[in-house]
Amino acid sequence: MRKVIYEGPEFPKLETHNIAGLRWYEVPSGDKYPSITSVLGKQPGKIDGLKKWRERVGDVQANIVSRRAASRGTSFHHMCEDYLVEEIFDEEKHKSKNFLAWAMFGQVKKTIDERVGDIFLMEQSMYSTKYQVAGRVDLIAKFDGVPTIIDWKTSTTMKKDEWNTDYYTQCSAYADMYTEHTGEMIEDLAIIMVSEDGEVEVFKKKVDDYRDRLDTIMEEFYTNVSDLLENAA
Repeated sequence: MRKVIYEGPEFPKLETHNIAGLRWYEVPSGDKYPSITSVLGKQPGKIDGLKKWRERVGDVQANIVSRRAASRGTSFHHMCEDYLVEEIFDEEKHKSKNFLAWAMFGQVKKTIDERVGDIFLMEQSMYSTKYQVAGRVDLIAKFDGVPTIIDWKTSTTMKKDEWNTDYYTQCSAYADMYTEHTGEMIEDLAIIMVSEDGEVEVFKKKVDDYRDRLDTIMEEFYTNVSDLLENAA
């Protein structure tokens, strides 16, 4: 059975706030840092792409697809979390809540069993003073025996590796948040993705390969954040 092996300093609880359509975390100093997922979602290309997609399919269909994806992803995350820590995994409970997510979890279970080891943190809020950003990591655990930032992703169809750059950047931010708090470096990240047709892919990268991009994105965000807040007011 997996063990929780984290022995570092306790992570503070962070309250969340919704401001101007973005999620913000209130850190112990009282400052509010944006969620890394909100930051990545506010990139100009992302906003334009989402707008064009909504115009193409229509708001009604776009809302249906978005709600379905959110429900699928949330249920899938809960299944992975419970499976990793519960001695007795309640299959019927999860199956009855969201059968699609349950079927997708069934496809990824072998990867979890064979490659995910002892756990450092799971579903933990963290923040970086250096980048003034925060977020909630899915899992930090040994993956193939190596401490790794792990992120679960569900998708209607499997994504190409080159479409996952934001996911890798997100995980590199989590790695820096962890290092700031603990002094321990994590050099590896893994995106475990499962699509609705049952395909499973593990995308493994090095954290260092995405730090320059994280630097650029955070600089651009704070350059434009005043405009974002004013436009939403």
